Amino acid sequence: MRNNDNSFSHQAASAPIDSLDSFHQYQTRLQELIDWDSVGVLTDEGNKNTIILLCLIEEVVATFRLCLTPDETIKCLEKILPEGKEHISFRNIQGYQIKSEDLLIFSSISAIWVRAENQSHDYLLFELEALFRDFEEGRKEIGRGADFKAKTINTVWRESYCRCMFRGCGEKLDHDAISGTTGNYAYLAHNVASSEQGARGITDLSNKLSNDPSNILLLCDKHHRLIDKVAANDYPASMLSAMKKEFNIVANSLLDGLNNKPIPVYAVLWPVNSQTVSPPSSIQIANCLSLIKFRMHGQINTLSDNENLLIDSPEIIWAMMPILIQVSVDKIIQQINNFDFNAALFAFGPTSALIGLGALLGNKNNVIPMLRFRDSGTWCWPRDVALGDLYDIEGFDSLNKNTDVVINIALTAEPESLIEASKVISDKKSAQIISIRAKKEHMGNGAISHPEDGRVLTSKLQSIFHTLKSEYGVQTVHLFTCASNAAAVFIGQAYDLHHPDVIIYDFDEGTMEPRLKLKNENHKCQLSIFT
Repeated sequence: MRNNDNSFSHQAASAPIDSLDSFHQYQTRLQELIDWDSVGVLTDEGNKNTIILLCLIEEVVATFRLCLTPDETIKCLEKILPEGKEHISFRNIQGYQIKSEDLLIFSSISAIWVRAENQSHDYLLFELEALFRDFEEGRKEIGRGADFKAKTINTVWRESYCRCMFRGCGEKLDHDAISGTTGNYAYLAHNVASSEQGARGITDLSNKLSNDPSNILLLCDKHHRLIDKVAANDYPASMLSAMKKEFNIVANSLLDGLNNKPIPVYAVLWPVNSQTVSPPSSIQIANCLSLIKFRMHGQINTLSDNENLLIDSPEIIWAMMPILIQVSVDKIIQQINNFDFNAALFAFGPTSALIGLGALLGNKNNVIPMLRFRDSGTWCWPRDVALGDLYDIEGFDSLNKNTDVVINIALTAEPESLIEASKVISDKKSAQIISIRAKKEHMGNGAISHPEDGRVLTSKLQSIFHTLKSEYGVQTVHLFTCASNAAAVFIGQAYDLHHPDVIIYDFDEGTMEPRLKLKNENHKCQLSIFT
C-alpha cells in the first residue's frame, strides 16, 4: 500500500458524502493515495449506521459514509469495485449500535468489521440495491428462513463432538446426566436468528444464514433457553460466533494431541517477591506440548505450588532454595526414565533459582521448560516456528586468559542495575564482560519464543562455558541474567562437566547480589548458596 493521509482515507469520521460530484472528487483523490482489492459494507443493530470499507489483503485501508439514494449508492460502489471483482461483502454487527466515538477512530471501525466476520454474506451489486432500500424502509420480513437440512445438522454435530458449545459448559449431549438415559439431548441454535424479527435478526442475512452450519451452535437445554428466552439481548450474534470459534479451536487442539507421544508434565512454582503465579490450564498445557509433538500423560504433577511459608517468609527462600531445587529434580529424574527421559516442565520463580533448576536437571535428558508469556498472562509459546538469529554476542572474540569472566545475558531487558552490578564485579576481579543481548526487535518476555530457540541457546552457552575453561583458563563465571522463566531453565541446562564454577546473581533492591553457586564435584553438578 502507498503512503496515505489517514484523515482523508478515514472519511467515515466526517459528515457523509451527500452528492455524486463530491464522491467522484473523493474517489479520484483516494485512488492517488491507496490501493485496495475488495469492498465491504458494514451496518449495525437496526441498520442505523452504514459504512463503506475498502480493504487490501483483508485489512481495512479506508472508510467513508454516503448520504445518497440507493441507486446513487450503487453507482458509487460500482466505481470503486476493483477490476475483476463482482461481489461486495455485507456485514452486520448485530446487537451493537455504532457510536460517534467509534467513527472517530479508524482502528475502532476496523475492529468492528472483524468482529462481524461471521455475520456476513457476499452480494452482487444489483442485490445490494434491494438491501439498501430495505434499510431505508426499515422493513422486516415476516416468517423464518430455511429449516435445518440433514447435511447441516450432521455438520454441526460433527463440529461439536456431541458437546455443548457454550463457553465454559462442554456438557455431553448424548445422555441425560440425571437419569443416565442415552439419547439426543441437544438443541441447535442460530447465531443470527432465522427470522429478521427475532432477537438476533438481521435484514436479509437471517434468511441467507438460516441453514448455514457456520451460523449454528449445538447447545444444552439450559444454554439454549438462556440465549433465546432468558437473556437474548446479552448474547449478540458476534458473541455466539466467537464462542463457537473458541470451542472449535480448543476441542481440536486437545484432540490433535492424541497424535502425539504422551509424556509426564511437571509444575514447579515458587513465589517471586511474595507474588505467585497460577499453574497452566489443561488447554494451555495441550497448546504448549502440541508445538513439540507431545501430549500430557495423566495429570500434571505439581511438585511445588507457591508454598505459604515461602510467601509469608521471603527472607528464608534463599536458605531453602538449594534443597527445594534438589527435591524437585530428584522426583523428576526418578520418574522420566519410563518415558525415554522426555518431560515438560512448567517452572516459575526467581531467575537464579530457575537457572539452578536447569543445571541440576542437566542436558542429557529432554526435560523441556515451558514459557509463562507475560504479554498474554498465560503459559504459551508465541511463535509456531523457531526464529534462530535472536541475539548478539559481544566480548567473546576479544577475551584474554583470566580466572574470572562476567557473562551478562539480557533477553527480556537490559536494566541499569544489571549493567552496573556486573561492572562492579568486572572491575573488582579484572574480569572481561561477555554480553549476550537479544536483538532490539526480539527483546522482551518472548525473546525465546519457541522451544527450539531455547535448545539452541543451551547448546551455544554449553560451547561458550567449555571454551572459557579449556582455552582461557577461566575458573569462575559471574552470571548476570535478565530472562524469561523458560530461558532461565534453558540457560541452566547448558551447565555440564568440565565447565567453570558459576556464581548466579539475582536482582535485589536496585542492584544484583550473588545468590547461588554451581560447581562440579565428583562428576556431579552441585548447587549451593553463595557465601
